[in-house]
Amino acid sequence: MPFPYTLLLHRTIYLFCVLLPFVMAQPLGWLAPVFTAIVSYTFFGLDAISDQLEDPFGHDDNDLPTDALVRTVEREILDSLGHTELPPALVPIDHVLN
Repeated sequence: MPFPYTLLLHRTIYLFCVLLPFVMAQPLGWLAPVFTAIVSYTFFGLDAISDQLEDPFGHDDNDLPTDALVRTVEREILDSLGHTELPPALVPIDHVLN
């Protein structure tokens, strides 16, 4: 997502969460801060998840293991062509397959 859209989304969430207690004060009374905390936690959590899902290709722990996928395809193609010397399969390091 282009940076200006991300910035607009962040600022809109912050503005919404700052203004929400004032809007909910009349109908909820003293429960407005609790309701606001729950809604804010949800919105900021979704924002953090969207930041992580925005770029799935890389070398972070939760990124797609594209190197391992390409290596597997390479090994299978070379094997089907009859090559005997295959590149080694990539193995997980600390339970993470890069």
